[in-house]
Amino acid sequence: MEWRLAPSGSHGCHLMTLVRPGRVSFQDFVPDAAEGKFHHALSSADLIAEESGWSFRLLSTHFAPFSPEVRAFEASWVTEFGAADDGIVAGDLNGMWPGDPEPQNWDWLPAELHSRHRRLNPDGTYGPSNRDALASLRNAGFRDPVSDLGHPWAATVGHWSDRESYPMRSDYILPAAGVAGRLRALKVVSTPEVRALSDHLPVIADFALSS
Repeated sequence: MEWRLAPSGSHGCHLMTLVRPGRVSFQDFVPDAAEGKFHHALSSADLIAEESGWSFRLLSTHFAPFSPEVRAFEASWVTEFGAADDGIVAGDLNGMWPGDPEPQNWDWLPAELHSRHRRLNPDGTYGPSNRDALASLRNAGFRDPVSDLGHPWAATVGHWSDRESYPMRSDYILPAAGVAGRLRALKVVSTPEVRALSDHLPVIADFALSS
């Protein structure tokens, strides 16, 4: 496969975009589409399906892990593509999708990590999960394959550590409004072998390259 690397600004969490020559090829690639402003990275790949000629843009990203406010800022770099007829955003967005179940309690999360996930009330206590970043993507036009398009829900995190053991979605492939009709299938790979490799499970989306 042909690849392009997007170096991460923190923790060595680099991003890789790979295509299979003969089916999809690169037209352009920007490894730092946010010009150094992301905690990790945002890359932009302009791709073309060689047989059909369909051109589309893949935004690969990894939102900040420590702050909902920073994630909301990072999402603002992506929202402009939500209504496009050629955009897909994919990555670890480090948050719950609006409409996914709220935890009944937060006892599973150590107190020092609540600031990563929860909304801070005016009185200084914590409220429900802060989903502002992903809500802005939804409101911009990106479609959730589960809640919008009827594909099955599956957790991508929660299996790795007792410190963050709640099963939730953190990793997404979100087609823009004009691309959603091309999505044919979505699945999360969860086998004992895969679960032993990483704290995040891989998400696979199948898009039709020809209309």
